[in-house]
Amino acid sequence: MKCETHVLQDLTELACFIDILQKEKVRSYLEIGSKNGGSVWRIANSLPVGSRIVSVDLPHGDTSFKETQPNLEECMQTLLKRGYDSHLFLGDSTDSRLVEDVRKLGPFDACLIDANHTEPYVRKDWANYGPMCRIVAFHDIGWLRGNRSSKKMDIDVPKVWAELKKEYRHQEFKLHHTRQDNGIGVLWRS
Repeated sequence: MKCETHVLQDLTELACFIDILQKEKVRSYLEIGSKNGGSVWRIANSLPVGSRIVSVDLPHGDTSFKETQPNLEECMQTLLKRGYDSHLFLGDSTDSRLVEDVRKLGPFDACLIDANHTEPYVRKDWANYGPMCRIVAFHDIGWLRGNRSSKKMDIDVPKVWAELKKEYRHQEFKLHHTRQDNGIGVLWRS
């Protein structure tokens, strides 16, 4: 199944995040930006069957990923068949109607924000979804290569993460063996 192989995060960093979720006894998980579904798939399968799993994604939001929607839909449908309370929302994560639909399924034990990486969107996703969750994680906190070419979105997550982590208990995972461009930052809201 493609869900098992389409993971964009560093697998060691993702495993560290999953370890936190298991230790914190997470039973409801929200992911903002799931692309092909690899991370939501791995995380869901590490949680007890019956856990609520919610994904929000804007297919083709980043044109470098052409066929993400069918893969993500298959992952979420398979989770549902396996006994998870699986929900997929397709659209702009900052759309107020979508935010409200997600809020109706909350609160959540944890979420991962890995959608549009530009500063305005990272801040909006934090403002919209962070209050719904007791644990919030961000991907690409260690991005070192500056902004991407004009054809792709900027990576502003490190700037936002640097500000947020001052206010909360947090943990960082920047473990990629050849570079630290990825990274997952986890903070506890309570």
